Amino acid sequence: MKGIKTYKELTQIPDLEFEGYVWYSDKEGPTVLRNEKFDFGAVSQNPFVQEALLYCQEKEISVMVRHTGRYHISEIDMNNLPDDAKRKPKEYLPHRLNTSKKLKIEQLWLPEEDSNCEGMEVLTLKAHIFTGFSN
Repeated sequence: MKGIKTYKELTQIPDLEFEGYVWYSDKEGPTVLRNEKFDFGAVSQNPFVQEALLYCQEKEISVMVRHTGRYHISEIDMNNLPDDAKRKPKEYLPHRLNTSKKLKIEQLWLPEEDSNCEGMEVLTLKAHIFTGFSN
């Protein structure tokens, strides 16, 4: 999909200043980043990054990392989404973060033909995108 890249290795994540968090497998809670770089090249095989939500406000790039036996890494360029994309902002309370701020998440909806609706287009949820912390 336009505006979305996937990676297999942490070292492929762009070297940007991120707001968000990185959660190691051996920690009770995540490390919070406040517009700073993170050295993914220094991450060992164990402990590993089990989850990370990162957002570069300057470039409007969101990166999500999940580990399920292997890394699943997605980069979403908010400036390069499909023209017909609809974005709906949401806020969620964080879990085990050392911050009083909420997580800002944007839902990404795209129109698709639906055979259950006589082939008409319906909006389909395609992604939840982390866009930083609320102020």
